[in-house]
Amino acid sequence: MTPDAETVDRLIGQFTQAAIDPAGWMPAMAALSDALGAVTCTLELTDLATGAAHIENVVPLDDDVRRAYEERVFHINPRIARAVAMPEGHIADDRTLLRAGDPHLDEFLDWLGRAPYHYIIGGKILNRGSHAGFLTASFSKQHGLASDDHRAVFTRMTPHLVNAVAVGRALSANRLRNDLVALDALGSERAFALLDRAGRVAECSSGFARVLRTGRVLGVRRSRLVGIAPQHRSLVERFVASAIRAGITDAPPAPVRLASIDAPRGLILRALPLTAMADAFAIFHPVALITVTDLDQPVRASRHDLMVLFDLTPREADVAASVGEGNAIAKVAASLAISEHTVRQHLKAVFGKLGITRQAELAGMIARLG
Repeated sequence: MTPDAETVDRLIGQFTQAAIDPAGWMPAMAALSDALGAVTCTLELTDLATGAAHIENVVPLDDDVRRAYEERVFHINPRIARAVAMPEGHIADDRTLLRAGDPHLDEFLDWLGRAPYHYIIGGKILNRGSHAGFLTASFSKQHGLASDDHRAVFTRMTPHLVNAVAVGRALSANRLRNDLVALDALGSERAFALLDRAGRVAECSSGFARVLRTGRVLGVRRSRLVGIAPQHRSLVERFVASAIRAGITDAPPAPVRLASIDAPRGLILRALPLTAMADAFAIFHPVALITVTDLDQPVRASRHDLMVLFDLTPREADVAASVGEGNAIAKVAASLAISEHTVRQHLKAVFGKLGITRQAELAGMIARLG
């Protein structure tokens, strides 16, 4: 079954509309499937940096079959191994994507036996940075390989699909992540990480990376946060699961405290849900912001923050930060190589600008800023 030129043009229009309204992707895929006489059309997405994989099917897959594909089979799929290496806009089918003797071929074919289709043809519609995406049409084993006419349809449509994906992603909530990167927030000493909807660490700040490098309480395995100690593993797993399930209108999950012999006061993990997207391309968007507070580390306020927020001079900011950390006047004077009298004069100016009268109030403000 091969659609005529008018039908192909109409399909291109549907996918173009889906660039503006992501809810249109599934209806457009269903229309393409019907026009080709395929069992289904499939959108397969991956973030090669994190290993996140996602599959959207016109014909829904059994949950276990889908989970097996996203967590294991996608990554050993010999079709995907070759498709990842293809340039954007390239068309391929099983004549080139599957070969006898491929590693893991038997495991892949075993999974394929549980899916409602067998042969495919498709185009690579996304190849930007670590992100790759493929739109395919799948046919039954009885139907056999895709035809040259099917290839002609994909050859006509794929350049338009590439453009639709690029436009749709530019208009999507991925702006949040781009803004964070553009503002150099990921270089911050504040400890935070962005999780994708598979629970993997998509990005993290320098401060968060430093917490992970200590290896005392929290770690990362296969891009996922894990507790180092056995008593923390299930706690961290449940925390991450609740963080990525929560919607933007839901209450954030309760914070958790992870303490150990090496970290007696412990780490506090908090989560904030980010905007959830109905778009399949939301696999590339962060869905939760995780912050870490290390109670065993001294509270430090940024000198820059103190200057910007309270109009302090550089020396006033130094004094405020040191006194706010609990240091005595004499120790502050020695560390800054100034007299105790000068420290008191700077402290008086700080009190006036912050509207406080006691060192205890300064310590409280520094603690909240840190």
